[in-house]
Parts: sequence; structure tokens; C-alpha cells
Amino acid sequence: MFGRQADRTTLMQPQIYIGRTPDTAHERVALRERALTLAHAMQQSPTEGLCAIVFNIAAGADPPLAQIDLLVLRATAVIVGALRTYAGPIDALPGRVWRDRATGQPILEEDGAHPLHRLRQQRNAVQMSLNAAALRLGVATTDPHPFKRVIGLLIGVPTLPADSRISLDVDDHRDRLKVCSFDELPGVASMSHSGVTLSDEAISTIAAHLFGGRLWYDDNRFLFELAPPRFQLSVRAPGKAPLSVPLYEGETIVGRRKSPQGCERRVSISDDELVSSDHLRILCGDRLDSVIIRDMSKNGTWVTLPDGQVEYIRNRERVIPAGARLRLGMTDMILERV
Repeated sequence: MFGRQADRTTLMQPQIYIGRTPDTAHERVALRERALTLAHAMQQSPTEGLCAIVFNIAAGADPPLAQIDLLVLRATAVIVGALRTYAGPIDALPGRVWRDRATGQPILEEDGAHPLHRLRQQRNAVQMSLNAAALRLGVATTDPHPFKRVIGLLIGVPTLPADSRISLDVDDHRDRLKVCSFDELPGVASMSHSGVTLSDEAISTIAAHLFGGRLWYDDNRFLFELAPPRFQLSVRAPGKAPLSVPLYEGETIVGRRKSPQGCERRVSISDDELVSSDHLRILCGDRLDSVIIRDMSKNGTWVTLPDGQVEYIRNRERVIPAGARLRLGMTDMILERV
């Protein structure tokens, strides 16, 4: 059993855990962006005490295990989220098949299940796991199944298409199934109540041990990367010793500005007045032998390709291979494979 709960008069930063690592760079970059967006939004919401957000876990004792996109844990709320992206407005009326309005095609899960049916299965799997662990989580109740009000939330990412018509039937409401956009999630979390009160220790135990999440984001910083870097920059700035900087998946900004914004990745170049504050954006994705650069500067960027071809770019994108040389003002950089 856990001791007394932490003082809940102090607002705390959300912690983000990761279960399964996505398979592709595109998915990993998208996950990082969603995590940052959600962490920032949770910081702004009136949530006291620890808030844990868990991505990509499995729940359920019998195969096939239910795959859970998102689990949100607060002292008084447990939310199981299914993240879905819809191309256009959807019609979701009580007791009817959900359809894409433009095409009339039914909206179903990969196995043919109704979206809310699959969501109910996922929510129930998490609920069963929590009830089975209630005693060691320190839940103060004589009810053998105290987690009766776990919410299942179908979440449109980045938002539900405008003009969608979504109306759930009475049984769905009674079963605590809801639909919202990603940006509405913090509000739903702040107004929800699972029927039990969880200590900070219990929340951490659920995220890390019950569902096997690894703490990924804490105290406004990522603790590890989802994939090792495939490229690095060899930077030769005026009056500075050569420096090798790894380029991780996603976006890296090169420029004179020293302080990153949020969890922005930066390569800061000082003592070169010809370099803009945010001079160059480098995007590492699923390409194995090249990256995308985007010049955002006043003075532009000179690109020398491995075959000796020289090109000047300004305010536009360019795909460059390993071995390419970049000149920003008086600073040289070479893109290298790790």
C-alpha cells in the first residue's frame, strides 16, 4: 500500500511514457509532435498533482491483446484514447454506420469493427487491468472492482473535420464513450472523474509497471530519443574548433539564436553575423541517404554536392545527400552519415 498522497495544491508538469516505439520515422516524428502539443496543453489546464500520459501500450490478459494508443492518468481521471485521422467530414448518427460524407464509404477499423466497438474493447481491457491491480495501487475501497468510470475517448487528430455530424446514442453515453478533437482532450481530462482517487505513486506504477511504459518526457525535456541518428553535421564555425552534432529524426534548426524554444532541436552558431537567427531547417525522415533542408535566411545558403556541383538556395527547399557541404555566412557544415 502506498503512503499519503503528494500535496495537490502545487501544479505539476505532465510526464509522458512510451510503450511500443513506432516502426517508421514518420510515425516517430508525429508521436513526438503530439507529445509536445499535449504536454503543453496539459500544463495550461487546471490539473493539480501528477498527470501521466502513456502512448502505445497493450492491455488485456488473453491474446489478442488490445492495443492502446493513449492512456491519460490523473488523480481523479483515467482516459483510454484511440487516435484517429479523418480526411473529411463524417456522419456518425446513433445506431448507424459511420460514413465519410464525401464518398459515402463506411468508417470502420482495420478488422471491420465499428470505431466505438473497438474503443469499448480497449477501454474494457484497461479497466480490467486496473481493477485487478487495485489492491497494490492503494485504492481505498471495499469494492472489488473500483474502476467503474474509466472513459473511452475517440480522438480526432489533429482535429475532427469541420461540419462533421457526430451524435452518440444513450447507451454509448452511459458507457462513458466520447468523441472529441485532440485539442479538447485536456478539457475532458480536467472535468472527468473515474470514481477513485490515485496517488502520484499509483499513477507512476500504472504507467511504468502495470502497462510497461518507459518515462520519455519529464521536467520539460525528453529523456531519450526513439531512434538513433543516421546523420550528423560536422560544423566549422569561425574561430571555433570543429564540432560534430548528431541529427535526430524530425526537425533541427540551425542559426545564431542560442536558446531553443520548447523542445526544439538547435545547432547554434555564434560569432557569425552573416548567419540569421533561424537560418536553416533540416528535416530527417525516412530517407536513408539524404535529408531535406529549407533555407529561411536573409543571405541564403551555398550547397556544394559531393560531385562538386554548387548551388545557391534562398527561402526554398533542397534534398541533399550525405557528403554535401553547406556554407552559411562564414560557417561551413558537412552532412555525414553516422
